[in-house]
Amino acid sequence: MKYNLQNTSTSVKELYKINKFQPQSFKDVSDFGFITVNLIERSIAMLSNELTGLLLDVGCGEQPYLCYFNHIKDKLACDYDANRGKVDFSCAADQIPLSDNTIDSILCTEVLEHVQDPLAVWKEFYRILKPGGRVLLTTPTYWPTHEVPHDYFRYPEYGLRRLVSASGFDLLAMVPRGGSWAMLGQVSLHVMQKYFPFRLQRVIWNKIILKIDSLSTTPRITLGWTVLAVKKLQCPNP
Repeated sequence: MKYNLQNTSTSVKELYKINKFQPQSFKDVSDFGFITVNLIERSIAMLSNELTGLLLDVGCGEQPYLCYFNHIKDKLACDYDANRGKVDFSCAADQIPLSDNTIDSILCTEVLEHVQDPLAVWKEFYRILKPGGRVLLTTPTYWPTHEVPHDYFRYPEYGLRRLVSASGFDLLAMVPRGGSWAMLGQVSLHVMQKYFPFRLQRVIWNKIILKIDSLSTTPRITLGWTVLAVKKLQCPNP
């Protein structure tokens, strides 16, 4: 699906408009985190065609979303820990060993909450991207503590907008990952796990929550955000 970038902010309804969407990366509807990962995957599927050229997957892990970038021939992958997946090199997200202006596109999924200096990461993305290069990034507003001790932040919309502009990017899309029902459904699964012991029970719950949530509009509450940004031609302020 080619996403319309006329408005930077989108409603939750637009996220559910992907016709006949079937998850390719996370298919287990009974999983306790399915609501969240399904919405992340939907947002990537919606915007993946906006990335072209040489693609770098930063903090790639096992590269679960690689299937959405079959239109891109040249890809690189990096992670801070080379043992986390198949990588071309290991590095911190704010210390990428590539020359200035060498990458066309960056994919960065559920990484920003694990870095100590998120602005430094965004500025590093700016440095290695060619003029007009794009970043597709996902990060949570809600998720339980994980990857301890490297779990530092959760991001509201305007915190992300600030990082994008301060690092020299223009915002192209800001996609909320679900509304209040998605939040309620996901938190309920985390808080009351003992009341969801059966796979079929969780499958029904997850499907009902996503169906109801698809009726939401612009959310006051969301599980997270997916951001598409483009590198400005001029340098950002130091």
